[in-house]
Amino acid sequence: MAYTFREGSPEELNNFSFNSTKGHIFQTTYWGSFKKEWTSKSILGLDNKNNIVLSCIILTRNLPILNKNIGYIPRGFVCDYKNFSLLEEFTSYLRTYSKNNKIAFITIDPDIHIRENTNDIIENKDIISNLKKLGYIENSSKNFENIQPNFVFRLNLNTKCENKTNDEIKLDILNSFSSKARYNIKIGIERGLSVESYTFNTLKENKLDIFQELMNITGKRDNFIVRKKEYFLDMLKTLNPYCKLYLVKYSYETDKNNIYKKLNNCKITLDNIKLKLINLKESLNSTTDEKKIIKIKSKIDNKNKEIKNNELQLTSLENKLNTISVYKNKEIYLSGAIYLTWGNKAWYLYGASHNILRDTMPNFLMQYKMIKDSIDNNCYIYDFRGVSGDLNEDNPLYGLYRFKKMFNGDFVEFIGEYTLISNKNIYLLFKKIFPKFKDIRNSIFQKNNKKK
Repeated sequence: MAYTFREGSPEELNNFSFNSTKGHIFQTTYWGSFKKEWTSKSILGLDNKNNIVLSCIILTRNLPILNKNIGYIPRGFVCDYKNFSLLEEFTSYLRTYSKNNKIAFITIDPDIHIRENTNDIIENKDIISNLKKLGYIENSSKNFENIQPNFVFRLNLNTKCENKTNDEIKLDILNSFSSKARYNIKIGIERGLSVESYTFNTLKENKLDIFQELMNITGKRDNFIVRKKEYFLDMLKTLNPYCKLYLVKYSYETDKNNIYKKLNNCKITLDNIKLKLINLKESLNSTTDEKKIIKIKSKIDNKNKEIKNNELQLTSLENKLNTISVYKNKEIYLSGAIYLTWGNKAWYLYGASHNILRDTMPNFLMQYKMIKDSIDNNCYIYDFRGVSGDLNEDNPLYGLYRFKKMFNGDFVEFIGEYTLISNKNIYLLFKKIFPKFKDIRNSIFQKNNKKK
């Protein structure tokens, strides 16, 4: 055998994962410690020169009554998947490990792209072929049926470009967004939004309460089960300093002042147009030249249209002032997110938003702030996380795809979820019962949600 495998220390595993191109926050002892309902083990693979060539956090969980465990390796083990010999020997090790630890099956979902936008990653298809040769069973999904999303948007941050400063890179990234995304970011700034961020060390408890309330509002609106505050607090604590809470705050005073500025500018513009209209009418009355009369009448029509448009804008601004008046002297937070970073990658993990002041576009400004912070952290990838692979506009998840697409990232499909089965009967039983359990749980949640 060319490789040996053993349990590793947190320092060994985390150092290897942090510096690997396949490193992932889910493949760290921090994540293993956070997933308290699972038992976590750290495994290392070494070559014949005693160099670490593979690291793996394997999570196991007991199946009641059956006296068996299930295993999960989130985002797959960290290694060179094109090294078939390493893959083969580690798979053999996992089979023995499963037998010794009463594990019925182990699921992996490697961080390996099979498609980016419309381009197939041909060389990675061999990895799929090799996994299947070694006995892994594929379990594909278009939406969110699997443990991790199979489709994501990933933004290349170009931080490896040595000829540009971070500020120049940020401007390039901003300019790469769709015009609608750039406009919405500008709107957020004009409407008085600002973005705050907190690690566990700087966190004030009321900030987590605010995020929890935003999550509750979002869960009720979008009909999904919400994690409790303690879950997010434990995440911030256990993954510290690689986990941050972001919140978008609304300033009534800034919004009001900017609306007043627009209002005054609109009034000045309207007065100028009306003055020009008066001059045009005087010119019309003072000429008998038919050609001039036609031209002047056309200009008068255009000015009347401009007056009408400005009057509508004036009314809209006045209405907006009245609408936002209820937020005077109040502390208002409109959206929030949980953000992770590890090595040279960053992830947008959880997001939430309020039902009020949605026209201020808080989610766009928040995303841009997290992207800018990722650039400052020298990350070369910002991962927007899951979207549906079903791009039918009738799909309820299409709006999420449309939102993330506006930031011009790559639409990525991973190779998918694969399972190494040691006990086929328990695996089939689990696959049959677990989805029904989820359906029952979701049905109860939806009924309770409607009663609130």
